Amino acid sequence: MKRFWHNKLVYILMCILVLGTSSCLKNLDPIIKDKIIPDNYFKNEDDARAAVTAIYNPMLGQGGIFNCWIETYLMLSNLTADDMGIRRSDLEVVEKFMWNSTTNALTKHYPDWIKHVSRATLLMDDLQRTTMNERRKKELIAEVQCARGQYMFFLYDFYGTAGVVTDPAILRNPENEVILERMSKGNFVNLIEKDLKESAAVLPERYAGPDFGRFTKGTAYAILVKLYLQEKRWNDAENACREILKLGYSLQPSYASVFSVENEKNNEIIWAIPCLSEGGDGNTWMTHVAPPNYPLKNTLIQRWNVHNTPWRFYDKYEKGDDRLKSLIGAFKYLPAGAIDSVLATRNNYEHLKNGAIPFKYPEDPKQTSERAGNDKVIYRYSDVLLELAEAINEQNGPNAEAIGYVEQIRKRVGLPNSIPASAIAGKEAFRDFILDERGRELFCEGHRRRDLIRHGRFISTAHEEGYTTAQPYMVLFPLPQNIIDESKGKIKQNSGY
Repeated sequence: MKRFWHNKLVYILMCILVLGTSSCLKNLDPIIKDKIIPDNYFKNEDDARAAVTAIYNPMLGQGGIFNCWIETYLMLSNLTADDMGIRRSDLEVVEKFMWNSTTNALTKHYPDWIKHVSRATLLMDDLQRTTMNERRKKELIAEVQCARGQYMFFLYDFYGTAGVVTDPAILRNPENEVILERMSKGNFVNLIEKDLKESAAVLPERYAGPDFGRFTKGTAYAILVKLYLQEKRWNDAENACREILKLGYSLQPSYASVFSVENEKNNEIIWAIPCLSEGGDGNTWMTHVAPPNYPLKNTLIQRWNVHNTPWRFYDKYEKGDDRLKSLIGAFKYLPAGAIDSVLATRNNYEHLKNGAIPFKYPEDPKQTSERAGNDKVIYRYSDVLLELAEAINEQNGPNAEAIGYVEQIRKRVGLPNSIPASAIAGKEAFRDFILDERGRELFCEGHRRRDLIRHGRFISTAHEEGYTTAQPYMVLFPLPQNIIDESKGKIKQNSGY
């Protein structure tokens, strides 16, 4: 890392600034006293809870990690995979694998996420010294530790390893310039695993009412599963999935209802970011994908029509798949001044030329601008069922239990008992089928890039899409050049850049 400028005053001011901003976490409103200053900060549980709420801020807002604006973690994960395309030219360098070490959209997250790790480390240390109920103190610390583990997992996902500091004593002495080399892969993975396992052991299974949206035991395990899968630690992934199964989640009867504003906080959701259509930061997914002429019931919804789902991916779905109601390949509309409706298809409608419309989130009847109130679903139970099926298959082949988990997913969308015999003929065949099923189930949720990388299909899939510029080293993104320059040779760029 280039330098550490953190100190107590800066840290407190950052929390005050963060807590004063608008937030789409409508249910995580902090309790703030008249003034928060160094002399009275963290004197009680209310102050501590307010500071912990601030740890979620980087996940929110226009540039938040899970926002729909183009340069976020979520959208970069989507655009580099085969389940999302872009209709604008400003980031085609990402979709078409033309990026390099100067592409700011990809490099800028590295120093930001390292800072988030440092802030979490300082906050955990401050919480240790706060006078409050010990059980609540442990839960709040675990909440921050889970956030730190997630930020480090994002670093690992995009860049490989990083030089992070988990010793608050170092961070509290900014006069000492510290330049860290990037950790070894083993040490970095162990650090992520430790944070997630320790937080999972303490966090509650559920938060009720106004605390919905805070990290829970299920959240920590959900991130941990993804780490284990990427490391191909199949038995560990299986065990973590089984811990989630104990927590009482279940599939919703309808696929679309998982993401609807009317069915928020449903039992399939492991973790979601609560949003508001009025005030603060809402969910801009519908605005980003809706094209002109599509017959939305709510005519006040803005339409930017930025993203689509390429036809090559859309054609992986089977006829009768209920998920196609959320991935629109054709629709009827009434042109201005016309009497009869027209069927828009990929052959005759400009905005369907390059792909289908990924209406992941059904429209919010109360939306009046670009923001909807649909909570952003980040981790959910159907993902875990498919992960468990994959982990079992990699160890034991396509046994009845693994097949049964995939069948649960397909039955929900109207395709019961439809897995072809060829798909369960052996481990390799079922591995490919699960990968395809994960794509169909989790389209545009940010998981596809990791899945393709794990299966060694990321670059070959890009080639199949016509992006011959994709090279093997592009499974990782480049680090910012200024970070490398200021490290005086200690920090090395990812290979290939």
